[in-house]
Amino acid sequence: MPRPPKAREPLKQAALQLFVERGIHATGIREIAKHAGCSEAALYRHWANKDTLVHDLFAEFLVDVVAMLDEALQKGDDPEEQLSGAITAAYKLYDSNPLVFRFVLLVQHELSKDLDKELRMPQDAISEFIDGLVKKGICKGNPYLISASLIGIFLQTAQYVIYGRLPGPLSNYTDDVIVLAKRMVIG
Repeated sequence: MPRPPKAREPLKQAALQLFVERGIHATGIREIAKHAGCSEAALYRHWANKDTLVHDLFAEFLVDVVAMLDEALQKGDDPEEQLSGAITAAYKLYDSNPLVFRFVLLVQHELSKDLDKELRMPQDAISEFIDGLVKKGICKGNPYLISASLIGIFLQTAQYVIYGRLPGPLSNYTDDVIVLAKRMVIG
């Protein structure tokens, strides 16, 4: 029998906020439930334990980000427009829900080793796109190294906004990052 979704979203949002603000290990089930205005039993109706909640949130957000990247990177035939679209969409996604981005950054190294091997990561979408450009002769070099460099530009800019080295919102830097990304990928 499907679980009633009534408490699921408030619990997810409370967990996300507390995990980012306090850390996963410092946040307990009781705090999440209280912050969501729910009982601990409500949380356990949806997730077996905190680890399952963390894993499910991470996997859900990854699926959403990969779908967004795939859509942008497959739109049209112009690699420059595809790259621009992906960067623009990713920065808008960050600005609309920075807690999700911070959560993924917080747990990615710990959780990615335990994910289903079939689950695509954002770096897979970028690497596949770059690999296609290399095969077409549009881009020269190692697709994984180029992908890592692109992801680095995106992530470091986002981290600078998160930590106050650059003023937000992140989308203020879209045009500059697009210029750098195009130079790196297309020349």
